[in-house]
Amino acid sequence: MDRFRYISEVEINHKGKVVIITLPKYFYIGNIIEVEQSWENILKKEPSVIGFNCEKLEFIDSSAIGTLVKFFNSSVKNNIEMYVFGLKTELIKIFDTTKINRVMSVINKSEFEERFLN
Repeated sequence: MDRFRYISEVEINHKGKVVIITLPKYFYIGNIIEVEQSWENILKKEPSVIGFNCEKLEFIDSSAIGTLVKFFNSSVKNNIEMYVFGLKTELIKIFDTTKINRVMSVINKSEFEERFLN
């Protein structure tokens, strides 16, 4: 995988038409603009798949969850498959409670890698 952009705590990597956005330890209202700017730059490259790597993620607030839903809606509009992967157990519970996992695809890291990076 080639690294092509790093903005503060948000890391973006790509392999062909697959883009991986690695979210920081804390995804909250304070860094949403940074992630949104990354999203807009990624859309210009016309990827077919975007994965949010959440391995580092320990905290997400309601504003950030809303941003993920906004990204999902944008991905549908742009015919892009979007996945969230690598969530810790505590965050899976939040995604279950907020029902965000009914809106977007939440999978494990190995499944994402097997489907899109091998």
